[in-house]
Amino acid sequence: MKDFNNKVAAITGAGSGIGQQLAVLLAKQGAHLSLSDINQQGLAKTVELLNSYPVKVTTTTLDVSDRAA
Repeated sequence: MKDFNNKVAAITGAGSGIGQQLAVLLAKQGAHLSLSDINQQGLAKTVELLNSYPVKVTTTTLDVSDRAA
């Protein structure tokens, strides 16, 4: 598998499902994360799951299907 240590990954839909699991997988591999989702509570849950990993995490609540966002 590719080395993600100290890389930065941007993940949309990170508040649940595949996006959330991808965030956990990449954090386990040392990637810093920029996460977005329309669901603020879901993003907060994802951040909780990532607290045990020594990576930087930023979040943005937005609807990527809205061009004005």
